[in-house]
Amino acid sequence: MDDKYLWLEEVLDEKSLEWARAENKKTIDFYKANPEFDKTVSQIQEILESKDKIPYADFINNGFVYNTWTDDKNIQGLVRRSPIASYITGNANWELILDLDEQSVIDSQKWVLKHFDVSPNHKRALVYLSPGGTDAHIVRELDLVTKSFVVDGFELPVSKGSAEWLSDDELLIIRDFGPETVTSSGYPRTVRKWKRGSLLDSAPTVYEIPKEDVFVYSVFYHGEGKTTGFLQRRIDFYSGELLKIEGSQFKLIPMAKKFDILGFNNDILFVNLREDWKSYSAGDVLAYDIAKDVFELVFSPGSHSSVYSGGMIKDGLILILDKDVKGSLLYLSKKDNKWVSENIDMPKNGSIDMLTTDNDTNDFFVTFDSFNTPVSYFYGQKNKILSTVRKQPGFFDYENVEVEQHFSTSTDGTKVPYFLVYKKGMKFNGANPTILYGYGGFEISLKAHFNNILGSQWLDKGGVYALANIRGGGEYGPAWHQAALKDKRDRAYEDFFSIAEDLFRRDVTTPEHLGAMGGSNGGLLMGVCFTQRPDLFKAINCGVPLLDMRRYHKLLAGHSWVAEYGNPDDEKDGRYIRALSPYHRINEEQKNYPVMFLNTSTKDDRVHPGHARKFAAKLKEYGHEYYYHENIDGGHAGASNMKELAFMKALDYAFFWKFLK
Repeated sequence: MDDKYLWLEEVLDEKSLEWARAENKKTIDFYKANPEFDKTVSQIQEILESKDKIPYADFINNGFVYNTWTDDKNIQGLVRRSPIASYITGNANWELILDLDEQSVIDSQKWVLKHFDVSPNHKRALVYLSPGGTDAHIVRELDLVTKSFVVDGFELPVSKGSAEWLSDDELLIIRDFGPETVTSSGYPRTVRKWKRGSLLDSAPTVYEIPKEDVFVYSVFYHGEGKTTGFLQRRIDFYSGELLKIEGSQFKLIPMAKKFDILGFNNDILFVNLREDWKSYSAGDVLAYDIAKDVFELVFSPGSHSSVYSGGMIKDGLILILDKDVKGSLLYLSKKDNKWVSENIDMPKNGSIDMLTTDNDTNDFFVTFDSFNTPVSYFYGQKNKILSTVRKQPGFFDYENVEVEQHFSTSTDGTKVPYFLVYKKGMKFNGANPTILYGYGGFEISLKAHFNNILGSQWLDKGGVYALANIRGGGEYGPAWHQAALKDKRDRAYEDFFSIAEDLFRRDVTTPEHLGAMGGSNGGLLMGVCFTQRPDLFKAINCGVPLLDMRRYHKLLAGHSWVAEYGNPDDEKDGRYIRALSPYHRINEEQKNYPVMFLNTSTKDDRVHPGHARKFAAKLKEYGHEYYYHENIDGGHAGASNMKELAFMKALDYAFFWKFLK
């Protein structure tokens, strides 16, 4: 099929950028005509850059807590560390490690920190720096004593992939060395060992995956005077093989094809199964004894529950368990040769998240929050919470917010949970401006989190918010995700539509006052809402979206998602995915489309900005109302710093207030 807007897929072509700038100007001029817009940007930026926000522990290493901090003076951020002893008192003694704003000036490049990996001897670190927020990044070696980059140290050019410490003087690198060294999905497929002092090009290849695979990545654990490494070969996005690195050999571990690694300690590897395997069920947590070459069951979540995340401490495993999208915290340890689960006392009826653990000690940090409860950051050891490190300030009247959980009934009879959030005392009269947010893919769970921007810019002003936990996500574990894969994709969309209709039945709102919002895979959901059920929505906010589903697998990392969506070129998958494609379903004759706001990033090297560009161009051609904004920086997250994020959030809420009142 001919596509007259194919030229908009040329990301950095001057004609495409000129088109994007013109669209940006139209949108920005429209919203800045409102004298309240700049005030909104300032309010949001003040929240994002507040010095009272929680300095979360990015990771713990050798008695230090490492943190990346941004505020009004540190736009790109500071990398810093504090002894854990002072950090847990709430009065951290911060030591500056790297000033990203200063480095951005030195290099004439806006750097975004992607990863920070300390060497086994704790003296140096590998710093992943992304130009403008892309997934691709450079790697530099930083001296943690002098706080300067090592002259003639390890340094890698821009690439997707990774670099990990094999020892203090040798790296395992997975990088792009040219077209033949990347997979069809655009990820590096060769694994190489690089010794200090040798030329990068001379680093020998020690492992290689086929070009048809999606990617390969490494996981390393340093402790007890040794380094243990694993490779995960992903044949598709979800299935693959696990190999233990033994010198220059790679030992295949006989286990399920679908799994997530939770951690490694004391020669025990912990995994969360994503499929049934042998006598174990999808969702189970297993322990693999490296020496004995045996698996055993550690924990089974049961019905209506799922393991959200986990992390290793010295004497056991910490798990976040979600039941009906509400969190609890568990400590698992081995007693009398048997795995025992203990509940860690935490607040109820909210979300537990941001788990940071330390293999070498029993220290951990974790958050609790809900829509009307600000974040509390807790410090614990083993099975106990020992103190509250910090509490996040509230910038809206959160005590006056009501939260309810409801279940809609989807087309096939499935009960689908969603949260409803609004000001106490609100009358349900069908006239309330309402945002329905959804994602529904890749086994990602949407949880009830405190949000100062949502609260101050929407809830405080009389808006209603609904969070949809539709199939395709991970709210009920692997089965909830797999229920909406490939040709079952319609179930996710039917779930979302059923929630909209449930809001109408409850007289919360009507189509005239209902907006929908989602990004990435959620952007595809928004495209489906726009083209399949325009009768349900007045306004749709579609962020960094997939919209041309006939070509998605040919754009950037798109090929890696064939396991999620299907292959448009395959006879069976193609019938469904080609028919789904929102870009191709736009109807010139349709008169009742919602107004759409499309936003993307030029530097998104994961979801191609061409999806949003082409969709906007076709809407313009057909005379349908839309607004478009493309951030020049920001990668898939859309923004590379808090100032850019504040502007984007202001656009989001200005859009909904304009069209839903």
